[in-house]
Amino acid sequence: MAKLPSEMDQVRVGLIGVGGFARYRVGNLLKVKGATVTAMADTSADNIAQMKSTHPATAGANEFTDYKDLLKQSDVDAVMIMTPHTQHVSQILDSLNAGKHTCVEKPMVTTVDDAHKVIAARNKAGKVGMVSYQRHFEGIYKKIKSMIESGEAGEIQFIAGLNCQEWKVGTKGTWRQDPGLSGGGQLNDTGSHFVDIILYTSGLKAETVSAIGDNRGTQVDIDSALAIRFSNGAVGTISIIGDATNWHEDMTIMGTKLGFFVRDGKLTVRNLSRDKVVYEEIAGGQTPDQHFIDCITKGIECESPFECGLEVIRLTEAAWKSMEQGGAPVKVSSLG
Repeated sequence: MAKLPSEMDQVRVGLIGVGGFARYRVGNLLKVKGATVTAMADTSADNIAQMKSTHPATAGANEFTDYKDLLKQSDVDAVMIMTPHTQHVSQILDSLNAGKHTCVEKPMVTTVDDAHKVIAARNKAGKVGMVSYQRHFEGIYKKIKSMIESGEAGEIQFIAGLNCQEWKVGTKGTWRQDPGLSGGGQLNDTGSHFVDIILYTSGLKAETVSAIGDNRGTQVDIDSALAIRFSNGAVGTISIIGDATNWHEDMTIMGTKLGFFVRDGKLTVRNLSRDKVVYEEIAGGQTPDQHFIDCITKGIECESPFECGLEVIRLTEAAWKSMEQGGAPVKVSSLG
């Protein structure tokens, strides 16, 4: 009799897409007890060779040029998808339909309609469906989320986020600036992580979005400025700057009782008495790879489910639509 997911102690993983970033991800995966890589698929034989050279533990994995052949293998329990963004939806759907637990790199998908499709497929398959948003498992963000969920912060009333990166220069000439493969620019690339963690920690959803953007001479959005009204009436701004001089990020969440300020990886919490607590490092985090395997082997609830990917693309697609309309407000609910 086959073991139930909660009874499994070994997870055989197939990799779909094994380019440069995948080699970093697999390094973390191979540290997870009970996880082995049994197959990998990529249209580039060189990518596969480099993966096996970088991680000798994967040397015996079966090789495929077509991911659909990988999905037919009985020695694959789960897959990790690390391919260009517009390819995610078909690969997620095919993986779930093949009965594989599925973890996908951000962004989950590039349209709201596709987000609903993959959620429905996950529900039908009864498998783990996860977006690899690593910040969900970092101590600082877990601390913010717990303090907001407990009511300690009061009602969230304002959010501000700024993410800067030399993205335009760093991705020049790659698929990330090809809308046919990326589905969009920096807002849905690195910006996807940032938008997600704001929504995840605050527990809010976007209600209306007004946005303006600048492609900076490329085919995709590079710099974006968003003004948002959230589901509880809170207001906020998110700025994603892809043509920056350097990397920088800060996030502010203001509650009626507590304010949270994340700067340079450090969290400062202030209260109405003007007391200040600085958290430079908070223990207890883990990798998304460990969590994905734990969800399969232990049957625990996924802390970065497909629903997070849905909320990110709902806000993002509303922003793109607003940009097309000269910054006019777009109701997120109008997108589905």
